[in-house]
Amino acid sequence: MGRRPHPGGLLMSAIVSVAGLGVAYRSGGREIPVVHDVSFDLAPGETLALVGESGSGKSTVAATLLGHLRYGSRLTGGTVRVDGQDVFALPARELRRLRGGTVAMIAQNAGQALTPSMRIGRQIAEAGGDVPVTELLEQVRLPRPGELARRYPHELSGGQQQRVAIAMAIATRPKVLVLDEPTTGLDVLTQRSVLDLVGSLRDELGLAAVLVSHDLGVVARMADEVCVLRSGRVVEAAPTRRLFAAPVDPYTRRLLASVPRLSDTGLALVGEDGTREVRPKRPVPDDAARSVDVRDVTIDYGSSRAVDGVSFQVRRGEVLALVGESGSGKSTLAWALAGLRAPSGGAMTHESGDLGGSARRRPLALRRKIQLVFQNADTSLNPRRSVGDAVRRPLRFFGAGGSRDEVASRARRLITDVRLDPDFADRLPAQLSGGQRQRIGIARALAGEPDVLIADEITTALDVSVQADVLRLLDDLRRERDLACLFISHDLAVVRGIADRVVVLRHGVVVEEGPTDAVFADPGHPYTRQLMAAALEPDPDAVAPAGVADAWADAAEAGAVWDELGGGHRVRRWRAADG
Repeated sequence: MGRRPHPGGLLMSAIVSVAGLGVAYRSGGREIPVVHDVSFDLAPGETLALVGESGSGKSTVAATLLGHLRYGSRLTGGTVRVDGQDVFALPARELRRLRGGTVAMIAQNAGQALTPSMRIGRQIAEAGGDVPVTELLEQVRLPRPGELARRYPHELSGGQQQRVAIAMAIATRPKVLVLDEPTTGLDVLTQRSVLDLVGSLRDELGLAAVLVSHDLGVVARMADEVCVLRSGRVVEAAPTRRLFAAPVDPYTRRLLASVPRLSDTGLALVGEDGTREVRPKRPVPDDAARSVDVRDVTIDYGSSRAVDGVSFQVRRGEVLALVGESGSGKSTLAWALAGLRAPSGGAMTHESGDLGGSARRRPLALRRKIQLVFQNADTSLNPRRSVGDAVRRPLRFFGAGGSRDEVASRARRLITDVRLDPDFADRLPAQLSGGQRQRIGIARALAGEPDVLIADEITTALDVSVQADVLRLLDDLRRERDLACLFISHDLAVVRGIADRVVVLRHGVVVEEGPTDAVFADPGHPYTRQLMAAALEPDPDAVAPAGVADAWADAAEAGAVWDELGGGHRVRRWRAADG
């Protein structure tokens, strides 16, 4: 692979050199190869991205830079050298010194990586190094570092937690950073700021970085080189611009074609050769019945108002998307509609009843009408019970079955409806892929025969091709069953492809709403434009949209809240901020 030239014109020598790497693990009394003959070099100041679907071996390869192997795994060939040292030949003491000292890892979920009962400052101090805690917090662009150091992890936002994780990683001034899906689950604004921070730290400290990601927009922005893995083998490796402009391998072409774009006016259908066709959305009839009506809803958490006067409707057969950064109130509204959080004011109604009370207080016939598909199928399924049991339980709860055999038969039909083999009913969640588990989550939600489906960030952690399959399934189901769908996502390209209308939330207030195509073609509110400018496209040369307002203030007044742009597209009134 090529190397970035040194500022003086000389090529920089590699600080990471992986040659002929092979890894296997034992299962069922036999050895299963998971990495085959992987090689690459990485110089200081460069970023190499390892991409591929789940099971491709990318995280396994990245972990070898720290001398980590999964339990039961072993090196079957090759070498991993970091800063001139053969990692797997180091004695235990030297290996511990390498981890955190020479190589540091930033994991996917900083909230889980931080100790909840320990203050932030102490956790950073325990990471080691000679740099003062407040200086590290300043370096990762966190405000009021002295005050923040005294807080606990739960008092920080997701983006702040990730910055703390970065501070801990750079505390000992390592030479190599391993970034394992560092922005998964973050909203577009937070993701953009975290990536900008990592990029500036890489340049300031001269770090080499290995980025593991399924998000090809992140890869396009961050990486100098890309190594595409499939089933543990390198199928293509090239400089980022060349690979994105002219991918050679059909697998790479399929991955890139599966990525949704902000310009898509429907969901992409991708062929085996990587050809791409956008399926038009099915128009929602003008006379489609309203399934859900939300009027001036407020939701409070103690003295804090999470949702402030929100109104919208969802019609049968329609997908309405709620978008906005973390803390905007999207999921809070979803939980309230599902009966998991009571509103403080306003009204929420279904065509067959009032939704203002908790799920337990709703009549069973109404309760079954609105079902929620959770973000993380891994944690919403019982790992000790079969996935068939997960589908059978709501069937029995809602009285939709009959005899045990009839319930089992209906569960298998539902599993078939989500495009899985009915024999999957006998498997445990751990025996399914992430996309398959998410399909089971959808089948479970369909067991009550709802007419409203709430999808809360259901594709966040999925590979791009798996995400595309799940989105097509959701779109097919809403067409086949005439479902009203409330779709929550921080991925604006996904929203553009699947949603008929969009509601943009900021700090619990609607700032813009309208038909999806109209909002994306001509966003009227500066906050909407800011969200779109922060979205990452699978193109290293992508240019952010122009016209983003730097500073603005709310100008809505009683009786003069909206500027109507026509066709149902309206924007909350705003003005340019003074100074």
